[in-house]
Amino acid sequence: MRIRTAFPLPALNERQWRVLKLVSFASLVTSYGTAIMVLALPQIQDGLSIEDAAVSNVAATIRLGSLVAVPVVLVADRIGRRPALIFVMVANVVLTVATGASPSMETFVALQFLARTFHTATGIVAAVYIAEEFPSDHRGWGFGALAILSGVGSGLALIMFGMIEELPFGWRMLYFLALAAIALFPLLIRGLPETKRFLSSETQSNGSYVTAHLSPIVSVANAYPGRFSALSVVILVVAISNVAAGLYGPTYLQSEHEYSPARLSTILLLTGIVGAASALYLGSLSDRFGRRRMAILLLIGSPIAMVGFYEASGVFLPVLLVTFAFVGTGADVSLAAMGKELFPTSYRSTVSGFVAMVAAAGGVLGLLAHGRLFDLTGDQWTAVSALALVGLLAPFILAFTLPETNRRTLEEISPER
Repeated sequence: MRIRTAFPLPALNERQWRVLKLVSFASLVTSYGTAIMVLALPQIQDGLSIEDAAVSNVAATIRLGSLVAVPVVLVADRIGRRPALIFVMVANVVLTVATGASPSMETFVALQFLARTFHTATGIVAAVYIAEEFPSDHRGWGFGALAILSGVGSGLALIMFGMIEELPFGWRMLYFLALAAIALFPLLIRGLPETKRFLSSETQSNGSYVTAHLSPIVSVANAYPGRFSALSVVILVVAISNVAAGLYGPTYLQSEHEYSPARLSTILLLTGIVGAASALYLGSLSDRFGRRRMAILLLIGSPIAMVGFYEASGVFLPVLLVTFAFVGTGADVSLAAMGKELFPTSYRSTVSGFVAMVAAAGGVLGLLAHGRLFDLTGDQWTAVSALALVGLLAPFILAFTLPETNRRTLEEISPER
């Protein structure tokens, strides 16, 4: 009874449940491929003879692939959500499988750069589906459920990584295994409908929107300049603040606190479970108490938990790591929901693409800032903590610039302009 109370199932119709399952499957598949590099980086580095000094440049270059997702996602506002989602998912799988056959570092980077592009695009279009298909009272729950089911892909990568020494071809087989997703492609193609809001959108009949879609910066600036600017700044600050903490967490536990791989895997699995549960639970709470209110509280708690983790020791480490997963995932879900709700149908994918681009740029800037802070402080963990505190700017910006969105229809929140 407690479980049902904590995680109530919303009253969705058959179409909405089907949409959730299919778009979550698409996100799950692409998340699997993205997680492999983080988990198997030492093996990949050894197999492709990547020097230690080049690893950070390789990771940064691949991360920049998210920036290219913008023109890809832009197409979803012109041809429809359904063909766009199917295309980007299939492209990601093909590139992921091809990565396993990379003969050199340069080929690996090129393939993963493009795979990251389509991974980001898949996540954006999947979220747009939730925003446009779910009722206003349950959109937060929908984003939380999407986050949980998408995270299963990373969990599968973690499980397969545990068997990497027994797998033929080692790390390459982890990429080859993505080929299994092809067996389920027919289900996606046959079962995924176009969103009703896109079908009824003025983009279908009003030729003036073609120009707007070809010039997204101008169209968004004319329609909702304040919202777009404020949301972009919040996402940028959060990305700068979080990227180093998320990247160096496993290294911190192993090098500073002598966590064994087995112990680290257990902690990461627990953290993933808590993060998934928090996505659903806090998404539901945001439907009840307010999207903006929840986002503000969680964005305050997230950097505090990060700093606590990097400054703590002993039994407090796993507790703070789990806390960081809880509040961090909840903040991401709330921001994702607001980002899709604040703009009308004709701009939703376009804005989502640019927000993803801002997040990717913020991640790169955060890593560069961490390197500079490391030079100044002489300690990389102090640099991580200092960078995390930058995130405290985000909730204050959000509080004074963006409106509440929950329990309101999309047309009420953001009418077409």
